[in-house]
Amino acid sequence: MSTARLCAPAYELGEYADPVAELQELQDDPRAAAELTAPAAGFHTYRWSDADVTELMTASVQRTLAEAQVPGADVDMVLLATDSLPHDRSAHRDVAQLLAEAGLARATVLTTGLMDCATAMASLGTAAALVGNGAARHVLVVSGDLADRATGGLRIVAGGAAIASDAAASALVSATAPGLPMLGMAHYSASELHQDSSPRQQLMSRIAMHRELFARLAAHHPFRPADVHAVLPSNFARNVLETYLSDVGYRREQLAVTNVGRIGHCLGSDPLINLADRLAEVKAGGVAEAGEEGRLVLFGAGVSHLAAVLVGARPLPEGAEK
Repeated sequence: MSTARLCAPAYELGEYADPVAELQELQDDPRAAAELTAPAAGFHTYRWSDADVTELMTASVQRTLAEAQVPGADVDMVLLATDSLPHDRSAHRDVAQLLAEAGLARATVLTTGLMDCATAMASLGTAAALVGNGAARHVLVVSGDLADRATGGLRIVAGGAAIASDAAASALVSATAPGLPMLGMAHYSASELHQDSSPRQQLMSRIAMHRELFARLAAHHPFRPADVHAVLPSNFARNVLETYLSDVGYRREQLAVTNVGRIGHCLGSDPLINLADRLAEVKAGGVAEAGEEGRLVLFGAGVSHLAAVLVGARPLPEGAEK
């Protein structure tokens, strides 16, 4: 079995950037405004788009393929992790246009969903399995959402823990292209979080979810939190992330939370956006490259779903096996 690599993460943000404080939802709820714009939470700017979600996806995919130097015609499968496609036959037209513009001439396309903002990370794990068992050589994972479709237009989301933005992100999972070795993946769902319960019960359920998810991830590929150079999470309020992730052993300085203020919560795309930005910082010399045993965790969280992907922090060269 070959080692799947996570290659060339890229993204496209909504073309407009506005201050979170100007959102009507926050102006109508001073308490939420105070909490979400406080330094402890850190939200400042959100992105929105007039474009269709597949337009954002196309721009991101074109960047991924160019950086990976893999022709679109060589991609075997595309996994679209989104809740924002039209709910009628027009989705087929929109996706066909994406494939044509990206040169994905022979790819099979599937949509993945029902895990909210954890869907893209579960899709990465699926792609790694397809590549690892030889069923595919190159699989493209594409995430993207518009608040108008994914959240019914709401910008205050995740139970009041985040401000939603419009964006798309993509990455290639490949058997041969240069990229980060994919070492493990885990997911967890807690259906009880859809039931009415007290805030304390909700908190305890979420703490238990995080503990179980990271226990499953370590069972697949043993590692310690101290081995992890950065956790690249969904962009929830910084204090919310610190609450859950400190409980499973991660220090504040390990959490990549800069984008919380810069772009808000881009739903399922956040971990790939955070990875793309981190790799750009490493390339520019702003972040030191990890050693041979360094790890990164991409972590996506939905209403009642969590998913995480463990990758090596140092890329494998083209064609090499780990």
